[in-house]
Amino acid sequence: MRGGETDSAVTVDEPRLRELGEQIAAGLGHIANLDVDVFLTDNGPHVLEMNPRLGGGYPFSHLAGANLPAAIVAWLRGDRADASCFRIAYNVTGFKGILPVKLERPPEDYTSDPALSFGGPSS
Repeated sequence: MRGGETDSAVTVDEPRLRELGEQIAAGLGHIANLDVDVFLTDNGPHVLEMNPRLGGGYPFSHLAGANLPAAIVAWLRGDRADASCFRIAYNVTGFKGILPVKLERPPEDYTSDPALSFGGPSS
């Protein structure tokens, strides 16, 4: 992780995490997605935090075959989500990168609003 954002991940088949997910789902009755940060130690899993959103790690699950957005669309239509939306391949490694982006603007644009030089709202 870097700055709270997941930079790389490997999908793993970990029964303790699957069991924890089932316990959390049953206990909360939460639908759709719940991003859960977990430390896995020799003493078992320890939940750090839970957020009802697609977290920074979701793209790695998606790369491995999960398709939660398609499932959510199906649910909103009143349909059953296809089982393939929830199947992922294990041992898939993914990485996020940061690429610099050059904005072409005349210098006078920066003098009117200094925030623009840092990629502010008008960028």
